[in-house]
Amino acid sequence: MNQTRIDAITGLRGMAALLVVYGHSVEWFSLPWENHFSGEIGVMIFFSLSGFLMAYLYLGKQFSALNVTEYAISRFSRIAPAYLVIVLLSLFIYTKIDPHFVYDISAKNILRHLLFSGNVSVFWSITPEVEFYFLFVLVWAAASRYVNRLDILGLVFLALCCMILLSYRASFPGTFIGSKLHYFLFGVIAGIIRSKIRSDRQGPKSLTVLHALLIASTVLMLGGWLSLPFASNNDFYSSIMTAIFGALLVFSLSFSSALGAVVFENKFIVLCGECSFSIYLLHMPVIYLVHKLHPEPLQLIFLLPFTVFVLLSSWLNFQLIEKPGARFIKSVGIVFKRTVIPLFALASNSRSVTTEREIR
Repeated sequence: MNQTRIDAITGLRGMAALLVVYGHSVEWFSLPWENHFSGEIGVMIFFSLSGFLMAYLYLGKQFSALNVTEYAISRFSRIAPAYLVIVLLSLFIYTKIDPHFVYDISAKNILRHLLFSGNVSVFWSITPEVEFYFLFVLVWAAASRYVNRLDILGLVFLALCCMILLSYRASFPGTFIGSKLHYFLFGVIAGIIRSKIRSDRQGPKSLTVLHALLIASTVLMLGGWLSLPFASNNDFYSSIMTAIFGALLVFSLSFSSALGAVVFENKFIVLCGECSFSIYLLHMPVIYLVHKLHPEPLQLIFLLPFTVFVLLSSWLNFQLIEKPGARFIKSVGIVFKRTVIPLFALASNSRSVTTEREIR
């Protein structure tokens, strides 16, 4: 298995994006189905994936200035290009063209959004995601101190803080990581466990059965046949049960099976996974545009062209904004690593020499 790329996980991200699209668009179509927390399930998967991938990709690496810089560049290049372009474009549309635009970003809240802490429409979920990126650095540092020095103090302190936050998770605003911390933490636990398992295939038949059960459970929840004990989306997000389910779903799909390959590793859903961030950011403007052109709910026949339009616009954004923007940020990051990071090493060596001389 390529540690930096698991096709089924990428496909799962694409499925999550499509669930969010469905959850937000269902009211604009005369569909025979209802929305049973499909958008919430999609966001749950995104949060669980973040915790899993951070732990799986980075906790096994040495905590150093170079590795933390590479981590920051990777995270920033993943979300910044599409995010910042759409935020600035939304500011222009809302203030200059259409004061009813779905992303009502103005001079009053633009700074919040530029700092990745906005709460307009779908941008709310990006805020706890970015907050987790910062929190993970602390987790990484504490775990590294324990592994290298058997210093458990940092982990104990973080565990106590997490317990306090989890106790009050239902009281926090949705944009604060404390309200979604359980998704990230269970994802991290799943990522740690997965990183200790070297083999890709752990009993193909049993994995196929497990994947079938998880997929069937998800379909039953989406269809409303498996009743969820939540009166609101806040109840859904506050549940430990959904966090455990999300982590289990991500963990299980990190192993290959025949069924998992068919559902989550086909070219279409993997492509959706690659474009998932663009899908997430662009589907609401597309819904808004469709509603402007046709205020009445559309018939089922229009669902397919609508979906195609969302995917096409997202793919173009991925190709023209996300990929070039990520390449540019990474190229700047390479220069930064070559010029700035060595200075930290020199400073560290200088302090070590000074200390040795003082001891002598």
